[in-house]
Amino acid sequence: MSNSTPTFDALTVGQYSKELTVNAMIDAASPALIFGRRQSTCSGLTWGYYGGTIAVDGTHAQIANGTLALTASATNYIESNRAGVVSKNTSGFTAGMWQLYSVTTGAANVTSYTDYRLQAYQVCGKLAKGMTDANAILTRAEAENNILEFTGALTAQRNITVPLGAQQWTVFNNTTGGFGLQFIGATGTGIVVGMGKRAIIYADGTNVVRVTADI
Repeated sequence: MSNSTPTFDALTVGQYSKELTVNAMIDAASPALIFGRRQSTCSGLTWGYYGGTIAVDGTHAQIANGTLALTASATNYIESNRAGVVSKNTSGFTAGMWQLYSVTTGAANVTSYTDYRLQAYQVCGKLAKGMTDANAILTRAEAENNILEFTGALTAQRNITVPLGAQQWTVFNNTTGGFGLQFIGATGTGIVVGMGKRAIIYADGTNVVRVTADI
């Protein structure tokens, strides 16, 4: 409940057809259940999940209930792309993807799992990262920050590889040595922010582009 005075239709002692009230409340809460574990379709190394409605770039998409085949004797990282396509790997959550669950399996079944879906609700944060005079690849956790500040002494222009999923950052090249930082994806083109300069940049799915001029 949201507070000490419930705002929903609570069950009462001796109530008939309790399932109608429960099902109605679950229906009302269904947007929060998207990608949640669907127990009725989980069996052995099969992971079942609920679908629902998501909004991508202003367009609503309906995601169907689905299942996923897990890898035995491994930690499976279940995630979704921006279109709602669910996948898994055994290496770790992928930058630019929504984290759903980490699932530990034995030879034939699931032994434990952790729900990471709350990570989809991002909170504005700042990353302060010291450079080691070498190119750097942002981790998923680092890239989830909206403000990125880089320090350290450089002897050449260095690359900062960011996820290409649609996202915007405010970046500050607070390094020394007189060199720029190029923000670029694993593929495509990037942009260079000069030493001592700030800029707003945007990954559009293909390239990294500049939203504002350096200031």
